Amino acid sequence: MIITGIIVIFLNHQQLFTQDFRHYKGIFKQLGSISRIGYFSVLSIYPIYLLLKSKKIKNLHLGDFQVKTPLQFLAKLARKWHVPVALISTGIVALHGLLAIIRGFKFNFTYLSGIASTVILLFLILMGLKRFKRADHQWHFKLAIGFLILFMIHATFA
Repeated sequence: MIITGIIVIFLNHQQLFTQDFRHYKGIFKQLGSISRIGYFSVLSIYPIYLLLKSKKIKNLHLGDFQVKTPLQFLAKLARKWHVPVALISTGIVALHGLLAIIRGFKFNFTYLSGIASTVILLFLILMGLKRFKRADHQWHFKLAIGFLILFMIHATFA
C-alpha cells in the first residue's frame, strides 16, 4: 500500500506541484491526522496493561459486573492489532513526510520536529522487532514515550 502511494506521488508530482499550496498542505495534513489516530490506538496498549497489572482492578466489581473481564478483552484486541496498525500508521507517516518534503523543505520548527519524530519512530520500529524476540531491555517502551512526546509537539505546533 505504501509503495503504491509513493509510486502514485512520483507519477503525479507535476499535478501536485500545480495545486494551490493551501490545498496541497491540507492533503498531507490529513495524512498526518490519520496516522495520529492510528498511533493513539497503538499506544492504548500500555494503559490497558497497566490497569490489568493493578491489584485494585483484580477485585473491582460494579454490582455483579467485574471490571477485569472487559479489560482482558480490550488487552487481547490491543495486542492483536498493535503491530498491524503501527505499521500502517508508519506507512502513512512516510507518505505524509514525502508529501511535505517534496514540495520544498523549510528550516523551521514544524519540519525539524517532524524529522526528529520520524527518526525516533524508525528506532522504535527496530526496537519493536527486538521486543518481539524479548531482547529490547524496555527500549521499545522508552522510545514509544519519546515518540509520543515528539509527535504531539509536532502535531500541536504545526
